Amino acid sequence: MDNFHWKLQEYKGANTRFRCPKCHKPREYTRYIDSEGKYAPFEYGKCNREIKCGYFNYPNSIETHAPIFTPEMVVQEFINWNNYKYNLNTDSDLVKSMITFFGDESKVIETLKKYYVRTENNYMIFPYINKSNQLTYVKKMGYNNFNRTKYIYTPYKAKTGVFKQCLFGLHLVDNSKIVHVVESEKTALICDIFYPEYTWVATGGLNMISKINDLESGVIFPDKGKSFEKWSDRIDTTRFTMNDLLENSDSPEGSDLADYILRI
Repeated sequence: MDNFHWKLQEYKGANTRFRCPKCHKPREYTRYIDSEGKYAPFEYGKCNREIKCGYFNYPNSIETHAPIFTPEMVVQEFINWNNYKYNLNTDSDLVKSMITFFGDESKVIETLKKYYVRTENNYMIFPYINKSNQLTYVKKMGYNNFNRTKYIYTPYKAKTGVFKQCLFGLHLVDNSKIVHVVESEKTALICDIFYPEYTWVATGGLNMISKINDLESGVIFPDKGKSFEKWSDRIDTTRFTMNDLLENSDSPEGSDLADYILRI
């Protein structure tokens, strides 16, 4: 990684997020700082609402006398499976909604178990497991029926290194099925039940598309609209194919494959 003079400020509470100069949403704007913690002018930063706003301005031409940032060597840390003690409850909102939609509790439970998904009240516990069956990351997300709430975080904290998120479902990838890639964990689960002839994995976020490089090949199903445009620019077309099903559908902007299936 090259040395650099500016980086986006790390989140350290609400006071480190600002009102976006484009969409004007409060506490959604991340500003650039130098190595001494001084801000670049306000117009240099990035809106966290990447799809709905997309504002981004890097301070290429802004000088600072602060020392350059030097990349730190970090060690990847893994979560101990013995500490993964969540249960799977069919009364959890998303699980209950999936069972109602598919009308087959056994199929839903089978899919959740093979992805090692667990629940805590109405929160879904999504584990990220690599090809060596190591637990690389765990995400806890709240759901109201099929709809995700704003509650999302990881219940585990790295002690000496960092967690490095892999593809959700990467441990299921082998040569027996074509791999299909979506963005959200929920979508991967729903697609696994609806299209079991494929292996479904999720990036876990719009900006995590680079994680597909752990795959030899696959078919990519981005959300409709800006996600399709962004992912189209970032994939290796010699290895991956973009599917334009959603782009050519009448689904609303921002819809994903789960939304499409739930409308069928």
